[in-house]
Amino acid sequence: MPESAESTTQSTVPLPARVWVGFSGQPVTGAAVAAHLDLTVKILERDGWVRADSDEDASALNGLTKTSPIRDMLHGLVVAVRALVPDRGPRTLASALYKADDEGSDMDARYAAESCMAAVIRARYSLDPTVFVFASAWAERQGRTFDEVRELLAEAADLARTHGPTA
Repeated sequence: MPESAESTTQSTVPLPARVWVGFSGQPVTGAAVAAHLDLTVKILERDGWVRADSDEDASALNGLTKTSPIRDMLHGLVVAVRALVPDRGPRTLASALYKADDEGSDMDARYAAESCMAAVIRARYSLDPTVFVFASAWAERQGRTFDEVRELLAEAADLARTHGPTA
């Protein structure tokens, strides 16, 4: 396997060979990574996308006391539990990437997918290849849109398909 592969983005960002080895120590194919990214898009389209999670729902319990009416206590509890249940929409990019693990992919593909997204972001902004980039933080920036997130996922999937190992 070559030491690095180059993205097809505006500028060239190398992807070290270690990108294609997951946390398990096992190799990951470009096709598996692309499938994870494609599945993430489908999850976001199905469940909806939100830029960032909110703590507002969990705060519904903050105003309750021992003397609050039962109805208010139950309502606050339902709202808080609903906010804490991880399997609901809309989702952030991070939660959709993790959800893809449950829907047919795995952690190794997610790890490589995150590296591919970071490489695309570095290329877009002409960043040095050694700069740490976290796609979920990029997706949570103020003003970010779902179209931009979808475009990032598609470009990263293309990168994985084009430059990832086949076996």
